[in-house]
Amino acid sequence: MQLLAWLTVIYLVVLVVALAVSLIAIFIYLWKIGSALAAVERALVQTKANTQPLAGHVEAINGGLVGVRDGLMLVDEHLASTDASLDFVAERLGIGEKV
Repeated sequence: MQLLAWLTVIYLVVLVVALAVSLIAIFIYLWKIGSALAAVERALVQTKANTQPLAGHVEAINGGLVGVRDGLMLVDEHLASTDASLDFVAERLGIGEKV
């Protein structure tokens, strides 16, 4: 009976030590993750501060690009119309590729 009691105590000690080691390892990894997230937060705050002066410029550029987009859409329409006209002429002349 004495042997069984000692084996139980040894098992309990090993179990507690294994649990303590596991919890310490989890704590260390959580600490590292927290430090990494804090570094990411600092970098994001710095990025926000660095890009704040660009707000007005980006809006102006975006407004200008809307005009460019509209112009390019008009060019696309004209090119499609020209393509259709050239296809019609080629068909009448009997030349060109048949697609």
